[in-house]
Formats: sequence, structure tokens, C-alpha cells
Amino acid sequence: MMKQKWVWGVLVILLLISSVGLYQRWNVETTNNQYEMVVPYEELNTLTNDSTFTVDEIFSRLKDAGLTSVSLNPMTLVELDNQGILSIYTDKMLMEMLRFSMVDEQISEVPGYYITIPDGQYYEQVILDEINPEIRTIAGEEFYFLPKDSGKGLNTFLGYDESVIHEITEHGLDYVLRMDNAVDFDQEAMDRVLEVHNGDTNILFHGEEVIGFPELEKMNNWIRQLHEAGSSFYMIEFAKQHGFQTLARNTDYDIIRLHSIDLNQKTLDESANQVVRAVKERNIRSLFFHLTYGDPEESLEYAEEFLTEVQHMMPGGFQLGTAQPYETIPVLLWNTLVVLLAGIVFTYLAAARIWKWRSLSIIAGLGMTLLALLYIVLDRLVILQGFALIIAIVTPTYAILASLDMGVGRLRDVTIQYIKAIAISFVGIIIVLGLLNGNAFITGMEIFRGVKLVYVLPIAFVGVYLFWQMAFRILRENGPRLLNAEVKYWHLLVFLSLAAIGLYYVSRTGNAGTASDMELLLRHKLEEWLYVRPRTKEFLIGFPLFIVALYVRPKNKLLGNLLLIPGTIGFLSIVNTFTHFHIPLYISLLRTFYSIIIGYLIGLLLIFIIKKCYTYLSSKLAKAR
Repeated sequence: MMKQKWVWGVLVILLLISSVGLYQRWNVETTNNQYEMVVPYEELNTLTNDSTFTVDEIFSRLKDAGLTSVSLNPMTLVELDNQGILSIYTDKMLMEMLRFSMVDEQISEVPGYYITIPDGQYYEQVILDEINPEIRTIAGEEFYFLPKDSGKGLNTFLGYDESVIHEITEHGLDYVLRMDNAVDFDQEAMDRVLEVHNGDTNILFHGEEVIGFPELEKMNNWIRQLHEAGSSFYMIEFAKQHGFQTLARNTDYDIIRLHSIDLNQKTLDESANQVVRAVKERNIRSLFFHLTYGDPEESLEYAEEFLTEVQHMMPGGFQLGTAQPYETIPVLLWNTLVVLLAGIVFTYLAAARIWKWRSLSIIAGLGMTLLALLYIVLDRLVILQGFALIIAIVTPTYAILASLDMGVGRLRDVTIQYIKAIAISFVGIIIVLGLLNGNAFITGMEIFRGVKLVYVLPIAFVGVYLFWQMAFRILRENGPRLLNAEVKYWHLLVFLSLAAIGLYYVSRTGNAGTASDMELLLRHKLEEWLYVRPRTKEFLIGFPLFIVALYVRPKNKLLGNLLLIPGTIGFLSIVNTFTHFHIPLYISLLRTFYSIIIGYLIGLLLIFIIKKCYTYLSSKLAKAR
């Protein structure tokens, strides 16, 4: 025991030394507090089609409501057609139109497109410069003719509409350039992008690919040019764009997390609440919203209400402005080495407590040492992620099994063991956070791998550890008879019920799981009252059952052990909370604090109910005798 105290002292010193990295992350996250509201220009422009609105009026009204930025699609013939600046006809369309007219006109046999000449000289000059089409006269009207085999197409990049850019900047708004990975995009097109770059123009890729993908040399060259010009790049939440991870690594993670929302899909309150939660809980700094369909006046008014509501609901620590990427969190080699050493010591202590055999403790420590040395030599992130995964699995297991030495089940003893288990959990959490630190993780580009293992293995290990002796004895004494026993329907029902519970539990470990309406209502209310909601599985299941297990186990070991198994959920869940690295540290800390306190109080309430029920039943039995 004395030796372990010294080892614990060394571990605490190592964690204090390594805390520099966590402080730097905390500082970077809390100082980046500006968020932006972005809307696509093309949707704003459609509001002018069937109304008396002008683009200037729309810009002014939305700017007053809280709009900060406007995204701009590349100018193409298709885009100009969508905006009503010109019209595009195929040769077959013109032939059909002329068939029923009195005009005797011949259409070229060469397949292609006939494009009306736009009224604006600016657009006319852009088309002539970039596409150089033929000019043909049909029924007395001049058209641009673009053969299908000319090498230019309707989606050929023509640059960005500089007149629109001027309108946007005149209203004090920022503009975001959207880029498509068009087949015919080339260096000349990139030069036109750089011409409208104002030194801090950010880039939002459209579609499933980064510009230039999959030709890595071309992609890296263009990304380098944009980055050197001053661009940051938007990472769309939940969208996996091919080539973006390479982009992020090559630009030192100079990216901004963006959340996109369609105002047609939710109520005003739901939409505003969703984007506010994205900002405060997921390091989102750019909010891209799509207008509602229908009447232009109603659509504009709804957008104004949405922008106003977002500002009203946004916590005071955040302010409307220009979104910026996170400052660089320095990941120093010496800091990583200190955390690796702390992980080795922590694993040794856990193994010493779990197995009691010193040789196994040494083997566990040597195994982690070997893994650390592999990382130092090979410098592969996946090795570091594997090391962190082991720590994340060991942590809740250690926290639960360290409480088994408890004596009499008094509330004082329960509280001490609860605090001890929480302390062990935070030691493991600090090690995981120290290992997987930096912009790669807080932006969500690199992730913690093995979440489902963290949710399953600690529970399985605790269950086996607590009941292996009983199971071994039953199998030894009744093995042959059990194998030959008849299986009854209720056996199958029990098995299927346990399997269904297990599948549901595992399915709720990711974003794919669904919640009931009652649970969603409870979550919403908790967020209103507490700023951020604690996790249900922690404060309502894991921690209360752990508290009850500690109280019951000295009196009824079997029941206490059974309760410890689901009690593991609380501790593995808080470890999992902190492995969501794109969630700010202070949010994870606050969420876990609520879970610890509320779970403890619910646990005490359950103990009170158990004691009252036991007293009541005892008195009834005594009278019956």
C-alpha cells in the first residue's frame, strides 16, 4: 500500500506537469467566441423574382436582423440562366419552337446550345472572354452558340459575379466563395478566383469533393495558393468531403466548422435552438441557413425572425461577427512523453488493483511502455489513438473495481468510495485528453477511435470479474447437466430480452440512435435550466445504481455485484463525454459535474426508499408472526 501511494504521487506530479497542454486548449476554445450567420446569395436573389424587393433592400433588412455573410456560387451559364440573366436552348428545343412558326430558318446540324445575349455588358464580356462562343442569328435574334464538343460546357467556371460582390461589401457584409470540383477547372480558373480574393475570403466547397480531388498534386497546389492568399476553409458538419482531411493537414487545420440548416424543416424555435446548441456545444462558428419556400415577403420576414431569435437565445459569451479558425494549440513532444509515462503508471496501478499479482501489473506496464516506444519511433497517430483507447477502457473498469474494498455500507463510506471512483475516472480522462490534444482533434478532423469498445468492454470485464468464480463453480458442478438441460420458452424470452437491451444500449452510443418524445422534452428542459444537459445514462442510470450497489453490497454481495455492472455505465459514459474532442472542455466539465451531483442525489434517494421499504416490510412480517 505504501508503495502504491508513492506511485500515485508520481502520477499526480506527471499530470500536473502535462496540464500545460490542457490549459492551452482551454484558452484557445474560450477566446474564439465569434460566430457568423451565412445565407446563399442565389436564394436571396430569388426573392426579387415575384416581388417588389430589390437585392439592396433584402441585404439591408437581413443585415439589421443579424446577417453577417453571404455565400456566392461560381458564375456559370447555368447559374446565369437560373438568375434570369440569360436563357439557354438546345438545338432540338429551337427546332421544335421554329416548327410551329412562320419563319423559315435552318438550325445547324452541329449539336450544341443557343444562349441569349444578356443585356448587361459585364456578363456579355465575361462570356466572350471565357467561352468565346460563335454568334448566330435565328429568326432575327442573335444567340451565342456553344457546340457540345467545344471543350467548354454550361457549367464551365466563369469566375464570380463582381457586381454582386460589390453589392455585398457595400452593405458591410462578408462574402464566402463556394467552389465546385468541376472537370474543366484549371489554373486559369484558379487565377480568376484569386482576382476576387480580398485577403481573408473563406472557401466553402460544394458537393462531395475538394477542388482538384482526386489528383493530389493539383489539389495540394490549388489549396496552397488559396491558403497563401489568406483563405480558411469550411468543414461542413456531418458531411464527408473527399480530400478534406488532406487539406486540413496541409493547412495546419486552418478550418472553420460550419453547421447547415434548412429553415423549411423545423419550427423557428427548433431551428434557433439547434444552431445555438451547435455554437456553444460543438465548436461551430459558422451557421449556414437556407430560406423557406413560398411567398417572398413571408420568407424574408421568417429569415429576419430567425436571425433575431438566434441572437436572443445565444449565450452572452458569444458575439456576432466574422468566424475565425482556432488558434494553433502547440502539441509539444515533451508534453506527449510525460502523458505517455502517466498512462503507463496509471495502467500499472489499475492492473495491480484488479489482479493483485505483481507480475501481471508489470506485464501490463511493459505492454504500454512498448506501445509508447512504438509511437515515439514510428510517429504514427493510430498508435497514440490505440494507447488512448486502452486508457479509456481501463479507466471505468478501475474506477468500479477499486470500490470493492469497502467495509460497512454506511453513507459516509459510500460517499468516500464514490469520490474515489470519480477521481480515478478523471485521472484517466486527463491522460486521454493530454494524448489526443491539438487542433486536429478540436476541429473534429481526427477522432477518438473505439467508442463502442469503451461502452462494451468495461461492462463485460466487470461482469466477468465479479461472477467468474460463481460461474466456474456452477459449470464445474453442473456442466454436463446444463448442456443436456431442456430449453424452455421463457428461457428464450429472457435471452431475447437481454439481447434487445444490449442492442439498444449499443445503438445509443453514436449519433444514429433515436430518442423518444419524452426524452427529447426532458433534454430541452434540462438545457433551459442548466445551460447544458447532463447525460441521462449517467445521472439517471449509472451513478445512482453505483451508489445503491455500494450501499447494498456489504449486506447482500450478490445483489450489490449485480448492480455494479450497470453502475459501470456512468463512469464509461463520462470518459466518452471527454473523447468528443470537438466539444469544448468547459462544456464537458459542466455536463459531467451535473451528472455527478444529480446522480449522487438520486442514488441517496433510492437508498432512502430502499430503507423505508425494508423497514415497512420487516414490521409487516413481524406482525404476521
